[in-house]
Amino acid sequence: MNGVDKNTLWPMGRAQRRAGKTRMKLLDAALAVFTEIGVDAASIEKITERADVGKGTFYRHFADKRSLLQALIEEAIEKLNVRITDDAETPGGFETRLERLFDEHVNFFLQYPRQYILLFQGRMFIKLGRDLTGEIEAPYLRYLETLERQMATFLPDGMQPTKIRGLSCAIAGFVFGFFSFAMIGLTKEEIEESLRPVRKAFVDSMAKFLAR
Repeated sequence: MNGVDKNTLWPMGRAQRRAGKTRMKLLDAALAVFTEIGVDAASIEKITERADVGKGTFYRHFADKRSLLQALIEEAIEKLNVRITDDAETPGGFETRLERLFDEHVNFFLQYPRQYILLFQGRMFIKLGRDLTGEIEAPYLRYLETLERQMATFLPDGMQPTKIRGLSCAIAGFVFGFFSFAMIGLTKEEIEESLRPVRKAFVDSMAKFLAR
C-alpha cells in the first residue's frame, strides 16, 4: 500500500465507525426526547441519558442542543424532499402532480410520525423568533423551493415570485395543518380512510389558488 502500514489504517476506520454510531445514537435519542417532551423541556442531560453516553461525548459531536435540533431537521427535510421530488417526464397534469405531492407527504408522515412532530416544532421555533442565525429556517426554505420546482411545469410564464412562494406555502400549510389535527384524534387507519375526500379538497383548493 505504497509503503503505508495497513495496520495503522484499521484503528482509524474503527474509530470513525464508532463515532458514526455514537452520533446516530445521539440523534435517535434527541428525536425521541424532543418529540416526547418538546424541545424546550429537553435537556442535554436527558438526551445523553437516553443515548447512554456522557456529556463529554455529546460535545464531541454537537456544540449544543440547538445544533442537534438543526441536524435532525436537516435530515428530516432531506428525506421529505427526496420523497416529493418527481421526474419531470412523469405523465399527468397539474391535478395529478398535486395528488402525488399530497400522497407522498401522507406516506412520509405516516412512516415517520416523529419527524413530522419535529418539523412542526421547528416551525414554531422559527415563528417565535428564536432562530436568530436562520440556520434552522434554511432547510424549510429548501423544502419550499422543492415544492416550487414540482409546480414549475404548470405555472404560467411571468408569474410573480411572491405568488409562486404563496402556492408552495399553501401546499405545505394544507398538509401540515391536516396532520396537526389528524394526529390528535385519529388513528393511522382512520387517517388513511379519510384521505380520499381530503385529497380532493387539497387539489381543488390549490387549483383555485392558482387560478386567482
